[in-house]
Amino acid sequence: MPLCSVCMPLHTRAATMPCLCAFTVTCWKHKMLHIIFQQGLSRCAPHPHYSRLLRLSNIAIRKDKYCLTSSSCTSLEKGFGQKRHSHYSTGNGSNNRWEYTNSQWYSKPLGKLMGALGTVAVLGLGTVLSKSQEEKRSCDSEAAHPVVETRVKNEEAEVGRDVVGTERRHRCGEAIVIPQTGPHVEPCDEKLSRHEQTVKKARQILRRFAEEVGAPGLVVGVTVNGRQVWTDGFGFADLENGVRCSPATVMRIASISKSLTMTAVAKLWEDGKLDLDAPIQKYIPNFPKKTYNGEEVTITTRHLVSHKSGIRHYKLNDPQKNSKKKGCAQSNDDSKAESQTTSDKGKEATTISAENDKASKKEESLKEKEDVSTESQTKKEKAVVTISSENETASSSKDVKEESKNETTRCSCGNRVPRRKHKKKKEEEEDEFDLKEYHIKEEFETVKDALKLFQDDELFFKPGEGYLYTTHGWTVVSAVVEAAAQQPFTEVVERLFYELGLSNTYLDMPSPIIHNRASYYIRDKHGKLKNAPYVDNSYKWAGGGFLSTVGDLCKFGNAMLYSSQQESKGEGNTARLPGYLKASTIWQLWTPVKGTKRKDWVDTAYGMGWQTVTNRHSHPFCRNSRHHALHSGAAVGASSVLLVLPQEPNGGVPQGVVVALMANMQGVSMSKVALEIAELFEKDQ
Repeated sequence: MPLCSVCMPLHTRAATMPCLCAFTVTCWKHKMLHIIFQQGLSRCAPHPHYSRLLRLSNIAIRKDKYCLTSSSCTSLEKGFGQKRHSHYSTGNGSNNRWEYTNSQWYSKPLGKLMGALGTVAVLGLGTVLSKSQEEKRSCDSEAAHPVVETRVKNEEAEVGRDVVGTERRHRCGEAIVIPQTGPHVEPCDEKLSRHEQTVKKARQILRRFAEEVGAPGLVVGVTVNGRQVWTDGFGFADLENGVRCSPATVMRIASISKSLTMTAVAKLWEDGKLDLDAPIQKYIPNFPKKTYNGEEVTITTRHLVSHKSGIRHYKLNDPQKNSKKKGCAQSNDDSKAESQTTSDKGKEATTISAENDKASKKEESLKEKEDVSTESQTKKEKAVVTISSENETASSSKDVKEESKNETTRCSCGNRVPRRKHKKKKEEEEDEFDLKEYHIKEEFETVKDALKLFQDDELFFKPGEGYLYTTHGWTVVSAVVEAAAQQPFTEVVERLFYELGLSNTYLDMPSPIIHNRASYYIRDKHGKLKNAPYVDNSYKWAGGGFLSTVGDLCKFGNAMLYSSQQESKGEGNTARLPGYLKASTIWQLWTPVKGTKRKDWVDTAYGMGWQTVTNRHSHPFCRNSRHHALHSGAAVGASSVLLVLPQEPNGGVPQGVVVALMANMQGVSMSKVALEIAELFEKDQ
């Protein structure tokens, strides 16, 4: 049979080795070795461990070390019944070769059997050695380069790649794809650094959170002291096309747009182009003047950016709620007037009743003279009629009383007022996305066109005396910015994005081609995942009409964090570049405005364009809230949050943790998990 490509070098080397050929003539040991290489290996199948077999074929047996003397070889051969073959021939070249004159030894069964056994032994030994060497090499490589999950250096190269449980990366950034069929083996915690263990814990938290809320896709970005330490994507940005989430995924940031708009407002304020305490009619003359309870009121830009203007959200004002106190006051006045008139009418009622009694007695005396038979019949008929009428009146009065009890309630003044059917809090939150203004599909060319949606509606309260979160109020802010900057609002914010370096932040326009834009999803009443309906957000650019990535959001958060700490003392009092805003301006934005807490015992309040949480540690081993600023977002098919957790500056700035989260699912609250991740990475420092 022809020799294989693996065995050919071994056969050639064994056949041309002078020592082996010589030994086969002088002693029986070398005959056996020659058969193993000459006959056994030539009949073997191709073996994968070519290098190992090649090493085994390099056995060199020297005549002066291993071969016996001629006399001893002769005696051994005689003992085995073998003949000595001493025919020697010299080749033409320098290589001398012994030739065999008797080939009967090869035909013996013992030689063939030993050749087969030798072949198996050599192949088995080579396989065992190769496996052991490969295992050792893999262990050494894992010890030198432990497999960890780290962020991708080039975010654009990771679009569409599987980054959720099916890829692991070396420190150098090279991806190792784990087969989908096999189990996902996590590296041992003992081989991970402290930062790598933090990333692993954060990934477990977000995976559990994504499964809990049922979000199709989730993207996270974390920076510590201005340095990006982790970005990752979970799930799918587009389920229909199988595109996975990555750090480059673009999603709606919803109400985080208010914080970006507030940055533009603060810049105009610092430049002296905008007065926060001036009436908005100074910048929007066509905006109608507002009244509350018949009194003319003034709305300022400061009221608007703190949600204290009284302008409605997506839901219209309920006039019954506002007229409740009026109804109580009017009912008090009516009850007093009725009490005075009833005393005057009492005497007239008694005189009329006496006259009626006399007339009735006269009629009875006349009726007694009539026929007894007719009188009895009429009495029976009257009795039947009166009984039926009394029953009807009694039943109707009971129904009226029960309805009045159910539909009315007593207020603090003691009078009954109509009872309102209140919905549960969860139902109100779910129904908010069913409002018509959430699903506007028409495009608004200018901000003034968007103002026509609500500018003529009534206020919910007197400006400055209440708190109502409103997105329409920020549409008024965009009109103020246009007048102060003397530019369209879209151009103002696009310039803001350019100055802040937010290259992946856009206006949520449906027509432009935006790479890596995600699809958005909702769930129906049965919990089934569906595509979110089409909406046009041009009516609320300032309040919720921007798109961005987690990388840009973290960059924006660090710009605000740096601005807040730029005046702190650094190492050696080195000069620093100025922040985008002044430190005093940032702290005014992050200071809670009085009356913006939804509940007295809750730490979260609203500043100007930011939600803020103050330091609070009243009792040992109890709640210890840290000061931080954040803003969450909720849009059709999307949810988001941006959280900035400052630290006490010690040396370089910025000092703190910034976390950005985005999901392509409607109605997902992520503020709590964002704070948990921020505190986790803060401990990692």
